[in-house]
Amino acid sequence: MKNWIKKINENKFQFFFFLGILAFLFISLIVIGIVGDNQTDTPNDDTTQNTPNTPDEEEPTITDTVELITLPLDSKKDYSVVRKFYERDGSKEDQELSLIKYGSSYRTSVGTSYALKDNSSFDVLASLSGTVVEVKDNPLYGNYVVIEHDDNVKTCYYGLSEVVVAEGVKVNQGDKIGVSGTTEIDKEAGNHVYFQVFKNNKNLNPEKTIGKKITDL
Repeated sequence: MKNWIKKINENKFQFFFFLGILAFLFISLIVIGIVGDNQTDTPNDDTTQNTPNTPDEEEPTITDTVELITLPLDSKKDYSVVRKFYERDGSKEDQELSLIKYGSSYRTSVGTSYALKDNSSFDVLASLSGTVVEVKDNPLYGNYVVIEHDDNVKTCYYGLSEVVVAEGVKVNQGDKIGVSGTTEIDKEAGNHVYFQVFKNNKNLNPEKTIGKKITDL
C-alpha cells in the first residue's frame, strides 16, 4: 500500500515538472516573438541603404568639339604649294622651294604659300575658329591678318589683296577673311596666300598641321 502511494506521488511530481517545462518554453517563445517584432519595427539609421536606386536621367553625349586645322582656302580648288616651310632635315627639293629670293639675297620661308594652278585669285579662309587680333599692311608681305585660337595657337595670312575682317571680330572655321594677292618679298610665288602657324610663339610647318587638332601640335 505504501509503495503504491509513493508511485502516485512520483507520477504527480513528474507530471507537474513536465507542465512547468512546457510553460517555460511557451513563455520563452512569446518573449522571443515580441523582441523580434520590436527589432523589425525599428527603422534603419542608414536610410541610404533602404532607398531604392533610381536611374539617373540620361546624360547628353559629349562630343569632341576640337577642330582640325584646315587649309586656308577651299581644298576642292586646284591648288599647289608654291613655297615650302624650311626644314633642316627636309629633302633638297623642299629646301630649294623654301628659299625666297629678294633682290640679291635669299631668305628661308617660315610659312607655306598656297596658290591656284591657274594663278587666279581666291578667297582666303580661316583655318580655325578664333578671334582676329591683328590686321595690318606690311611693305614686304602686304596686307595680313592674325587670328588667335585656343591652346596658344595663332594663324597668320599674308599677301591679301583684300581684307574683309577687322580686329576683335570672332570668326568661325572656314569664314572668308580676305582675298589672295601678291607680296613684294616673293613675287615669284604669284597670286598666293602666305600661311603661318604658331604655337607658343614657335613657328610650325603649316603642311604638317593640316588635319590635326591644336591640342596635338
